[in-house]
Amino acid sequence: MIGGALAGCGGTGEPPESSGRPAAATLSPSGGTLEVSAHGVGDLDFGTGEDEVVGSLADLLGEPDRSEEPTQFSRIAGHDGWFEVAGDNISPAWGYEYAARTCWGDLCLVFGGDRVDTLRLRGWELARDAEATPAEASYDVRLADSGIGLGDSWETVRAAYPGTVVDGGEGASLTIRDLPWPAFTDGVGAWRLTGTWDFEHPHRAPADAVVIRLSAGEGPEPGCC
Repeated sequence: MIGGALAGCGGTGEPPESSGRPAAATLSPSGGTLEVSAHGVGDLDFGTGEDEVVGSLADLLGEPDRSEEPTQFSRIAGHDGWFEVAGDNISPAWGYEYAARTCWGDLCLVFGGDRVDTLRLRGWELARDAEATPAEASYDVRLADSGIGLGDSWETVRAAYPGTVVDGGEGASLTIRDLPWPAFTDGVGAWRLTGTWDFEHPHRAPADAVVIRLSAGEGPEPGCC
């Protein structure tokens, strides 16, 4: 099962075949930072084949901590997209018939396509349980253009992306909206902060709020209502 979530049920289908193998994902010269962006992971763009992406990152980060078998999604009459649970139009949905997820620590990559053997990188998410103690890792994952990562403050995010706004999510969670690029939600928010939403000050975050989720691209998103 794909746990997690997509930005709209409107994936566009398979991209054109690449004319050549993209360069492998790159770590910083210190060997400690993997950059992710609106376009992909390292130098591996969205649309790159699953085997190439997983192989390149395994060379850098070691074998994945979790690699899920592809899940086949279903059509529902009268609805766009593909749904994880046949007949349930609020189950996770997106624009591809198959979805799979591969994770290294806090970083998970989402692959999708119209056939099991042609899955391509569609999105990434970087997420941590707000109550969990951060695990030790030999690398750090950060946004390529700003250096923002999990545990950074809301003030840091707002300084890097002035158009972003704090808002409320399910269960009075804190989310960040008006993002700098398309991203997908886990059912609460595409980007999230620690802390509790204050309905009296709906666009204000606590002084100690820090980032616990970032994402980009596409992934199956839970429906609503």
